[in-house]
Amino acid sequence: MKQISDELISCIHQLTEENVAETRERVNKLFDFIELSMGLWGSIPTINGSDERDKKEGESLTSRNETSQRMIVTSSTDATNLGTPMERKLKGGILKGKQGDIYVPEKIVRMHGFEHGDYIEAIGDSIKDLVFIKRKNSVTKDDSNRIEIDYCVLTKTSDGLLVADQTIADGKLSRIKLDGESPYQFLISQRDIDSYSLKDGSVVAIAYHESDPLSFRVVWCYPERNSEIARPEPKPSSFYKDNTSKKENMWTDIELNLLRDKKIVIIGADFRSADFMPLAENGNFSLDIFSGDESRNRIKAAVKNMDLIISASEHSSHRSSGLAKECAKKYKIPFRAAPTSQSSIKKAMIHGIKESYIPFHSFF
Repeated sequence: MKQISDELISCIHQLTEENVAETRERVNKLFDFIELSMGLWGSIPTINGSDERDKKEGESLTSRNETSQRMIVTSSTDATNLGTPMERKLKGGILKGKQGDIYVPEKIVRMHGFEHGDYIEAIGDSIKDLVFIKRKNSVTKDDSNRIEIDYCVLTKTSDGLLVADQTIADGKLSRIKLDGESPYQFLISQRDIDSYSLKDGSVVAIAYHESDPLSFRVVWCYPERNSEIARPEPKPSSFYKDNTSKKENMWTDIELNLLRDKKIVIIGADFRSADFMPLAENGNFSLDIFSGDESRNRIKAAVKNMDLIISASEHSSHRSSGLAKECAKKYKIPFRAAPTSQSSIKKAMIHGIKESYIPFHSFF
């Protein structure tokens, strides 16, 4: 929590008339993360091991020995400005000086809110103890082609791969869409997995060059959950009675008879499995859920013997929804398209099984 607090204080200290909007956005993101952490883990744990990684990366960028590292970096083009413009990299930044380049660790960039083009002064006796001070705000920050996506949630696919296709925005999960329309998925490299000890559920920041999403890197790992998850306070017995009643009444007797032993697949809403699986558990039918990013052969094999295919159209890519329709036509399976709310999916299930003679139907 101290690290988050220090960053909030840093935001306020750097507030100017020119950066009010940027400061508000940065502060809001920090509070969003605090609320997320408290909701998931019950506390704000400390950030793991990024110091050592940044030190190693910084040391690898210089060929000079430590005895020559005493320097005050100033602009070589404008003597009136103390400091030199920082070149923002995917991870960290570079200060180009007369005596060599200086690496600014990602942690420092994030802690102080440094941006591409900010005039930074680096002072210290060695590469390990440099102090970075911003002397002038950037006038070229929009010239950087670096794109960052904050609060990406990692999930593990059925193939055991670690991917990022969801991000936390406005307090809720949403699909990553680089062009604002088509869902996109980042396949996390083994290098980043090993470097940050990433796993299913990790929350990271990803950066890439605007013209090349494949250049992406994991540049930050947010605090990981504590080894002991916070336990909620016990609820009164009436709470559990109410829940049991709702569970039993999830389906009517007619609907239970209609759905019993059916096989249904949902494509495009795997991140809401926790909302949809209880429908199958209470209805005595089988339910498979896919993200829609799986291979064509795998989806075809999965849906071949199904009684109903549902496309969660709010989150399905054009590829996955098209493939779902293609399979439905090829294997003569009823197809329904519906929003991703539980009530809409329930409606699609009932309609698709009851009116199975209708091959295609949408609930928009």
